[in-house]
Amino acid sequence: MAEENPQQQPQHRLNFALVNIKTEQLDIHPEAFKENANAKINTGINFGVDNEKKLLKVFFKNVFFHSENEKPTQEEADSPFIDLTVSCVFAIDPESWNMLSNEEKNLFVLPKDVAGHFASIVQSTARGILHNETENTDYNRYMIPANNIGDVIKDHVRLPLRKGENQG
Repeated sequence: MAEENPQQQPQHRLNFALVNIKTEQLDIHPEAFKENANAKINTGINFGVDNEKKLLKVFFKNVFFHSENEKPTQEEADSPFIDLTVSCVFAIDPESWNMLSNEEKNLFVLPKDVAGHFASIVQSTARGILHNETENTDYNRYMIPANNIGDVIKDHVRLPLRKGENQG
């Protein structure tokens, strides 16, 4: 069973498979698009688990908007010209799941580096979806940066386990 600090666990190779990719949202707003204006991007990542099916779901959201300011206003951030959310579902093998979950504490713990790896897979998937969906349009020049998304994950990801409830 996983403890609060998964880094202290015996070494076991984490086995998983990418089983589903979904474009949760892709909204393009031509009315908010300005041809020669500076663009910014807000990015968010979220995790969920399905304890019954041993699934991990990772959401990756990207909102592109225009702003000339170092610190965008809320109004600018709320007026995106591209709004994209992609999710990937990963099936975790039972031994790996047991390594990451603690039934007694009702907690699933993804070590920071592992969470970053899953986030990177979803980030790359979202980059490809955005390219494919905007190919041959003016929006195709906007890309999800190829930075290390794992850097935004500051600590282990702790997710509650609930019996009989799909959380993904």
